[in-house]
Amino acid sequence: MKPLYVRVMDVIYYVCMAVAGIAIAVMAVIIGWSVYTRYVLTEGSFWAEPISIALAVQMTFYGAAACYRANAHISIDLLVRGLRGPASTLASRLVDILMLIVSMAMIWYGIGLVKTTFFQVYPEFQHIRVGVVYSALPGSGLITLLFVLERLIYGPPDLDADSGESTQPAVQA
Repeated sequence: MKPLYVRVMDVIYYVCMAVAGIAIAVMAVIIGWSVYTRYVLTEGSFWAEPISIALAVQMTFYGAAACYRANAHISIDLLVRGLRGPASTLASRLVDILMLIVSMAMIWYGIGLVKTTFFQVYPEFQHIRVGVVYSALPGSGLITLLFVLERLIYGPPDLDADSGESTQPAVQA
């Protein structure tokens, strides 16, 4: 069961990184375009800001889920690495339990936010629902919850720091 779960979490991790990476790349292009149209063409792009905000929401929440799995949150990592022996293990478990609570809150309150804002639209884009943009909150909360469960049950994944790929040996079925 562990090899399958870890492989599925690897795929979800890569999808989160791809969503965050694509979102930030597209945001950079859109913001660059917006600056160009405003200062060179003297007429701003009405669509650039709401699309950038929507992409920033996706990048933030899915990127945070990927960072949690990669143990890349600097302040948590600094605290846990500063401790030795059983204190380090205890602090790491405490972080995981707190993240379990946070991810469940993200799911619960995120669903409420999506329900509340689902029928609201952006003035510039009548076909984009605000609730759809905010669906990243419960979605990333669920993904983070899966990553927390992976860490609590199987321990932290062994990700290569440079490539992000799992260094755990592949288990043949």
